[in-house]
Amino acid sequence: MPRQKKDAKILNIKLAKEISDQLEQFCEESGMPKTIATEKILSKYFEEYFSRPEEERTLFK
Repeated sequence: MPRQKKDAKILNIKLAKEISDQLEQFCEESGMPKTIATEKILSKYFEEYFSRPEEERTLFK
């Protein structure tokens, strides 16, 4: 029986080679597909970002 498709949106990005290499190494070591790893990494970052007060949500100072 096929898996139920999740509500998703396609994201096509160009990563710096160093970041791409780190993502590939992480996925090889963890056995996690790139999509799932990227979702988990972004979710963790956004959770930390949005937990800060709005006036502290700057990326660049």
